[in-house]
Amino acid sequence: MERRNFLRNSLLATGGMILGGSIIYRIFGDKGKTSEPNDTNIKLVYQGNKKNVLVLMSAGARNGNTDRLTDAYINGLAEAGHTVTKVFLGSMHIEGCRGCGVCQRRGNVCAIKDDMQRIYPLFKQCDVLVMASPLYFWTVTSHLKAFIERLYAISVKDKYPTKETVLLMTAGDDNAETFAHPLRYFHIIAEIFGGKEVGHYFAGGCTGCENITRHIDKKHLDNAYQLGLNLV
Repeated sequence: MERRNFLRNSLLATGGMILGGSIIYRIFGDKGKTSEPNDTNIKLVYQGNKKNVLVLMSAGARNGNTDRLTDAYINGLAEAGHTVTKVFLGSMHIEGCRGCGVCQRRGNVCAIKDDMQRIYPLFKQCDVLVMASPLYFWTVTSHLKAFIERLYAISVKDKYPTKETVLLMTAGDDNAETFAHPLRYFHIIAEIFGGKEVGHYFAGGCTGCENITRHIDKKHLDNAYQLGLNLV
């Protein structure tokens, strides 16, 4: 038996008495780990009687600029009477697509057992998909891109469910071309979901993590709120 396998088996056999599960976990990694069912990464924010809106906040920082912009939009949605579920995507474990093709051979079920399995049913049920992201390297976050990649699992003959789509973004820059690339990407994604764009908002000139405090201008929060309020 290889030395590593012997060590692994020995630790697993005695871990409950000597090391404890947390130490074994740190030694052998977190492959396939998902969030706890009772965590705070998925919240039903408001139960309304209009559209079902799934909001993906893909920034890693809670209460940062993107999160605040997202919450302002959600406040508008709630006041308008929509049902809103908020997902803290940046805090979840979601791998990118492996291109294994298992999903297309076995009933549109993804082979990767991570937090994406908790989001699939939310996506299927929603009428509106809201994607919120800070600008990283001139595009959306890797968490949001991984989510989009993994939707391939539920495609049928390369067709996807029809969803209305919204994009919210923040950035430190505030130039004419700051959001040009992610906007083009959003147009492509929206077209895949039926071409039903129902809004986007870009908040430039934000103070990011390089400074002592993060800051987003109140006008951006007010505009995002109005965008949510005007969803029909």
